[in-house]
Amino acid sequence: MDRETLVRIWTEAWNEGIWFASWRSAVDGLSARQAAWKPDPSRHSIWQIVTHIMFWQEYTLRLAAGDRPAQEEVDRRNFEEPADVSERAWGETRARFAESHQKMAQAMQTAESLDRLVYHLPHDSYHIGQIMYVRALQGFPPLE
Repeated sequence: MDRETLVRIWTEAWNEGIWFASWRSAVDGLSARQAAWKPDPSRHSIWQIVTHIMFWQEYTLRLAAGDRPAQEEVDRRNFEEPADVSERAWGETRARFAESHQKMAQAMQTAESLDRLVYHLPHDSYHIGQIMYVRALQGFPPLE
């Protein structure tokens, strides 16, 4: 995929959606309690899915900067449980999610290679689909 197309699709996915609801809208309007809800103790909450997406975006950006996180950090932060299930903490997570998405868009515009960056489009789309399903399990109407 060429750089221009990747950046356009990445940006549209966040703002408008591409044949599905926007990634931004997937987390808008949820309370901290709703974001932390799990359909089963062995499943992930929306909050965990969001932190998972951000962790791998940040991982990729760190690799590009020459910093490879240790496996211990990967194990600890992949699908990390929120330490503080408050509205303030959820708001901070959503703000960080938007910022992480923007940093990825900037990297897509300037990186020498798109080899790793391009894989975030299907990865993040998959997990946004999970978020939409967990929303549905909580009784939220579909987002258009």
